[in-house]
Amino acid sequence: MRVLLISPNRERLPDPVFPIGLAYIASALHESGHDLHVVDLCFVDDIKVTLKSSIQGFSPEVIGISFRNIDDVSYPRSVYYLPLYRDVIKICRRYSDAPIVAGGSGFTIMPEQFMKNLDIDYGVVGEGEATMVSLMRYLSEGGHLPDGVITTTMNSAKPLRSMDWKRLRPLREVFNIKDYYEKGGMLNIQTRRGCPFRCVYCSYPKIEGKTIRSRNIREVVNEIEDVVEQTGVEHFFIVDSIFNHPRGYALRFCKEIIKKGLKIEWNCYANPGLMDSGLIEMMLKAGCSGVEFGTDSLVDSILNNLQKGFRYKQVEEVSKLCKNIGLKFCHFIFLGAPGEGPEDLKKNIDRLSALNADSSVIMAGIRIFPKTKLSFIAKEELGIEIDRIGLEPVYYISPKLFNEIDRIVGKISSEHKNWIFPGFEINFSERLQALLRRSGIKGGLWERLPFR
Repeated sequence: MRVLLISPNRERLPDPVFPIGLAYIASALHESGHDLHVVDLCFVDDIKVTLKSSIQGFSPEVIGISFRNIDDVSYPRSVYYLPLYRDVIKICRRYSDAPIVAGGSGFTIMPEQFMKNLDIDYGVVGEGEATMVSLMRYLSEGGHLPDGVITTTMNSAKPLRSMDWKRLRPLREVFNIKDYYEKGGMLNIQTRRGCPFRCVYCSYPKIEGKTIRSRNIREVVNEIEDVVEQTGVEHFFIVDSIFNHPRGYALRFCKEIIKKGLKIEWNCYANPGLMDSGLIEMMLKAGCSGVEFGTDSLVDSILNNLQKGFRYKQVEEVSKLCKNIGLKFCHFIFLGAPGEGPEDLKKNIDRLSALNADSSVIMAGIRIFPKTKLSFIAKEELGIEIDRIGLEPVYYISPKLFNEIDRIVGKISSEHKNWIFPGFEINFSERLQALLRRSGIKGGLWERLPFR
């Protein structure tokens, strides 16, 4: 079948992100013999002109659209992507009568709401490599609708965990790698899927499941080596929800990069409670230039409320290790988490300042997603009804801090020039991002923020 795949993501902050999920879908369809055309809207000037030209020139039999995000989860200046998605679908409908299939991580979080609010024929819930191929077979030959597919007449579809992605490499060559590298500073790599942790706000377990499923390390490193040779890209981000768990897998990954002699730089997300000097040293030797810790708070009672599974003492210890060994690090912190009051917040900020991270990202409030524990906390504490929590962003801010949050952010940000406040556009803007990338900076921008 002729399949047109569309990546509608146009977000540039903190960087334009290569659509690796859609590249995996493209790979699965390509291997199954389908005729593909990909439209990536991230860098185009005119969406309508681009889509019209592609649709009329390709005459697709199916149109697949990947909804990676719902919004940018940044209070108070939240950017909501549904209006853009509606425009993309309207243009597709205007120039084609092909069925529209939706998928992606954002879609999987709330598939029923997407089906209700957008003009979509089919939705692929969960990992889509195998499901999308099965759906193409159904659309061309008939039979039974595949598991993992939802339509407007269905109440739900169970997310499927596809194992096919392990043997696939994302089909990067059908996307504009040059623009992503020049304007985003890196490409991305996935080594495993699944997240076993229990953070009260997180949607990762719904998207990828709670069971970790890892790729063969040699195959991952061979993929990186091939990308370097074929594209010249030397900077990568490991998109796994947590890189340093399991520890043994992370160590073997680093050792394989060292064994190959790859001269690359890479960043990753990490759990601060699961790091030690041996792993940090090995990551540094393997080219890791910086690590982003999902710390969330530096107060034990708040960490407990968030179900983080580690304590402040561990965060303090790993911060000292990173400083002593020479690995740059960034802490992500929430203000207004469940249970946080003025004294907790002061302790949080004082401790964050004392840790002296290379940078810190401060989020005011927490975006609430349906059926997370945070959604029930918000109902009990704030009176936010569960059915209000959907596509349009709603945020949890501790009632003890709600009326003070803007003033607090203003005071804190004036004292810390290497702290980033995305929702307030402090040390964080599209203009600054573009300026730093045009100057040739690659890798994580937070690493360079103190020296800008």
